[in-house]
Amino acid sequence: MRIPLVSPTALTLAEHVSRAVGREVFIKHENATHPRYGGNKVRKLEYLLADARAKGATDLVTVGAAGSHHVLATTVHGTAAGFRVEAVLAPQPRTAHVEENLRADLAQGATLHPVAHGWEVPLRVALRAAALRAQGRVPYVIPPGGSTPLGACGYVDAVAELRQQLATVGVPGLDVMVSALGSGATLAGLLAGQRLHGVGGECWGVRVTPRALSDASLVAWMARGAMAHMAPKGRAQGTVGRGDVVVHTLSDDEGYGVETRATREAIALFAKDDVHLDPTYTGKAAALLVERARSTPVRTRFLFWNTLSSAPLSALTPDPGAMLPPAIDALLT
Repeated sequence: MRIPLVSPTALTLAEHVSRAVGREVFIKHENATHPRYGGNKVRKLEYLLADARAKGATDLVTVGAAGSHHVLATTVHGTAAGFRVEAVLAPQPRTAHVEENLRADLAQGATLHPVAHGWEVPLRVALRAAALRAQGRVPYVIPPGGSTPLGACGYVDAVAELRQQLATVGVPGLDVMVSALGSGATLAGLLAGQRLHGVGGECWGVRVTPRALSDASLVAWMARGAMAHMAPKGRAQGTVGRGDVVVHTLSDDEGYGVETRATREAIALFAKDDVHLDPTYTGKAAALLVERARSTPVRTRFLFWNTLSSAPLSALTPDPGAMLPPAIDALLT
């Protein structure tokens, strides 16, 4: 059961990137999953919003860092589906992109609850859910990134879509798929989708969040849950264990939300193919792909999942120069 939101996304060869690294690099344009606000979160929300509706929810309570794409996607698509949206936000380094996301959250009607430290988040979420229940509301709590086994099902669908596209364009297979690894459901869905739809090759997650949020065991658990949900009855489906989850970290990574030289160079390179990335998630994943593609000893065909929404934030923010409320602005370090 899902609420249909996603438009099929294109598969293209990144010609400039391919020449620069000496390998074929394809792009799956998840930036365009939805014209209003796209990215990878929308595939997860198809399942999560349907589950919330089935359970009679009136409010969505979610969580993220200050510039969370997940929080913005939940706000845009959750309010459109008739839910009220609240989000507990943790601090994040200040960038223009983070400020734009916060303005869009507020303009689209989210109620934001800032906390000074990440460890406060679970308690504040529990308190908000309890307060809503006391008011006679029915809250539905969505964890960071929409990362649950059910949310991961969206990327089982994405792999099925990819398999058909590869056959259509005559690409015999992939050697490596690369995606940013934040809270893990996208990578989990890709791994589950590979097993259910027969798309081979390695699948790399590029860690951009603290290890506690992007743990390989958690990714494997979500993948197994997604497979159980999506596999046809009676069909052998294999399994995903912790050892199947391949996680890489960019060599010059300095922590969540901190832009690096390799990230800047990758962003500039991918822009030549009209692929626009951000410094927090997709830029780091692209930098790792460039780093490894140039150093691999054999010719390899890569696929990059561009999970950053390309829908203009200006359409979501009537006053792009608006000052942020002091409590919200204080989240930006």
